[in-house]
Amino acid sequence: MKKPNECYAYFCVSGSFEPDQITERVGLKPTESSREGELIPKSTMRRKVSRWSLHSRLERSSSLEQHITDVLDQLDLNSAAFERLSSEMDGVLELVGYFSSYYPGLVFDREMVKRLARYSLSVDFDFYDFAHEE
Repeated sequence: MKKPNECYAYFCVSGSFEPDQITERVGLKPTESSREGELIPKSTMRRKVSRWSLHSRLERSSSLEQHITDVLDQLDLNSAAFERLSSEMDGVLELVGYFSSYYPGLVFDREMVKRLARYSLSVDFDFYDFAHEE
């Protein structure tokens, strides 16, 4: 029996900065953050850059479109700060999908495209197709 599809989305910025400064700037706590120079867990390597991420709050069984909307809704809580931050630090909307049952497709309707553009977001797709594995 194949596993159900799982997916999620998140906003992130990376570079040379203190994650706490980003938190203060946007007024929201990150889902994840890390500092440049920190040890990467379970390794001897150090992080090359700092990262600040805000993940979708939905179950991983939700559609990618729903995850994207949830992330954008969180950015809308302080839209002016996120607009500046994303523009200055090349904000990225990361989309992650583990497709074990089928590939559901992905649609960016006109409203979603407008919202992505508002935050000057690039979009990174990390999709993994396990549907054809035996």
